[in-house]
Amino acid sequence: METIATFDTIIDANMALGRLKAEDIPAQLADEHLVQTDMLYSIAVGGIKLQVEPQNADRARQILATDYSDLLPSDQ
Repeated sequence: METIATFDTIIDANMALGRLKAEDIPAQLADEHLVQTDMLYSIAVGGIKLQVEPQNADRARQILATDYSDLLPSDQ
């Protein structure tokens, strides 16, 4: 598995994981439970790691980098 992103919070990590799963990219989180135990462990282990198979890494990074904010309705 290849780490494509790291996160300090479980919420951010799970949002990214869900985004990849919505695009049918198998992914997993590493050190998720350790960091949940105590946030100070995040510093020690390098955060929560989002991992995918190496052949999916480029596509996964592209998906996570895509900005969809222009699709949101604007308040007028």
